[in-house]
Amino acid sequence: VVAFLDNKADKTIVIGAHFDHLGIGENGSSLDANPQGKIHNGADDNASGVAGVLELARYFKNNKVKESSNFLFICFSGEELGLFGSKYYTEKPTLDLKNVNYMINMDMIGRLNPTTKNISVSGSGTSPVWETLLKNTNTTLSIKTDSAGVGPSDHTSFYLKNIPVLHFFTGSHTDYHKPSDDWDKINYDGEKEVLELVIEVVEKLDDQ
Repeated sequence: VVAFLDNKADKTIVIGAHFDHLGIGENGSSLDANPQGKIHNGADDNASGVAGVLELARYFKNNKVKESSNFLFICFSGEELGLFGSKYYTEKPTLDLKNVNYMINMDMIGRLNPTTKNISVSGSGTSPVWETLLKNTNTTLSIKTDSAGVGPSDHTSFYLKNIPVLHFFTGSHTDYHKPSDDWDKINYDGEKEVLELVIEVVEKLDDQ
């Protein structure tokens, strides 16, 4: 699912997340002892990321000061089966990938620990600006960076096309790939803080 916010700019920022999960536990990825027939809603993995894409689309569409980049909001399917959706998009893109400035991926951003406030941001080595930028953000989150641009989520497909990436992730948990990953476990205030961090990253880069 692809939406383009046209700010009449030369460059475009991609913001994405995957919306597929494990269905009723029949594809072999569930970590439940007896998963067959049990609905795996995937509230954190990855309804949290999809909600993030939708909210950022709303924010950047409605903010009064328009950024100097366009936005491409993408929700991918097939991530759990092997990044199928993002691989397909990068092979058959709807715009010239040479004009994509960077890609932000949100995969599991709904379970921020309210005590430690740790968030992992991968891809910090894919652009020389990322590490300094992340260290100078105005956030109460404890940012742990990982330089790798390749990992088990959709940002990998863009990094393999030489596009700088960042992957936001609030951490794994015992409900991962189980039917118990449901809405009541989500830290909604924590997700709001993650999205505010993403907004700050985008806005700090607006003139670069």
